[in-house]
Amino acid sequence: GRKKNAGSTQKEAANLHGDCIRRRCCLAQLRGGAVSGERSPASPSRRSAAAMQPRNISIKVAREEDMSSQIGNDGFYFDLVDFDRVKAFQIADNMTMSRLKMEIAVEFSIPVQCQRLWLFCKRQNGTWRPVKPFSTEENNLSMTSLGRLLSRTFLFLNPDGVKLFLEVLNDSSPKNLSNNDGLVFLKLYDPEQTQIRYIGMVFVKASSRPSDILPKLRSLAGFCADEEMELYEEIKFEPSAMCDAIDANITFSESQIGQGDIICYQKSSKSLSHHAYPSVQIFFNRIHDLKAVVPVLYFSISEDLNSSSLLLVA
Repeated sequence: GRKKNAGSTQKEAANLHGDCIRRRCCLAQLRGGAVSGERSPASPSRRSAAAMQPRNISIKVAREEDMSSQIGNDGFYFDLVDFDRVKAFQIADNMTMSRLKMEIAVEFSIPVQCQRLWLFCKRQNGTWRPVKPFSTEENNLSMTSLGRLLSRTFLFLNPDGVKLFLEVLNDSSPKNLSNNDGLVFLKLYDPEQTQIRYIGMVFVKASSRPSDILPKLRSLAGFCADEEMELYEEIKFEPSAMCDAIDANITFSESQIGQGDIICYQKSSKSLSHHAYPSVQIFFNRIHDLKAVVPVLYFSISEDLNSSSLLLVA
């Protein structure tokens, strides 16, 4: 009798367990889920919802402060900025550029109305330069929509890493830029110190001439009003350095100097022939040769580059 009762009890327990499993299955189906311990394939609606989740984009924002601190230091001489050493913001791809400006305002204490953001793009010669400012309409687009729009024009956009330049506006900044306006960056070379540094930027008209901006260049460098100068365009640095002399008396358009280009200038090299590297052109060629020989080292430049001291940086 005891065995019968035990068997009956086991059977009842099994039936009760089966009922529980069935109830759980029904409840799970009503809720659209799966029973614990069971796997069910993700429904198309779930996959679609997951794909629509916002994704963070890394946006690196370079400032003039970055250019001033980098150019001429720690082995960095060519181009404008090392983006591995600038501030990166993480922005959801459904957020707008206006939202990014708010974060920039907090990070750098620069009011939104004083910010103008420029898109950095990689040129065919391997250099990175600002190519265009963002319009008011573009500032109100989501990062995803903006990427689609710009990719029609620019061989751009790695959606996982956007590069921008932050221009800080002041009373003298041109408010409404046209296709005739070009943002040009300036580097000053000092043959006596064998040193190059970032010194500022200037807007130029395509129809104007380099001679028109000579007074401003002298002022930025602290030169006297009648100082003779030489101007060069820094064009590229791979596979060889290319830095061409600029004729100050022909237009920027004729010289093909415009948006995002770099002008390097210095005192006239006529009286500096006793220096090892009297012109920025010769200086750049020497720097490039050193980098080609010792590509994994940073080097500090002494007054005599023939005995340049190599500096390992941890």
